[in-house]
Amino acid sequence: MESTTGTFIVGHRNTQLKQHQVSEVNTGGEVLRQFTGSHLSSLGLTQPTHVAVDSHGNIFVEDYDNRRILLLDAHLALRRVIIDEHQLNYKRPWCLCYREQSGQLLVGFHEGVVSVFDVVH
Repeated sequence: MESTTGTFIVGHRNTQLKQHQVSEVNTGGEVLRQFTGSHLSSLGLTQPTHVAVDSHGNIFVEDYDNRRILLLDAHLALRRVIIDEHQLNYKRPWCLCYREQSGQLLVGFHEGVVSVFDVVH
């Protein structure tokens, strides 16, 4: 996903470190900063394959196996868990779409179901 500053926010697995990360990279492929989620208690970040970005640089990240949506700031620092496993009905989130005008975050699941959340940050 392209950020408001022209860099790219990418969810991926770092095979060397054997952990999932969200990274900000420039157009030359240089990693500028990373978020691993390892400081989120014992729960590490898992399969953050989908992210969404708003015009202020906030980043929504799906945390697949932990069944939650995280909100990161423009520097990839955790702001908070914005949607938890209970709100997701214990389903694993698969994809995200943020509609900034309405303040809605659409979360898709494997079952073909989409849930809509009003998010305020």
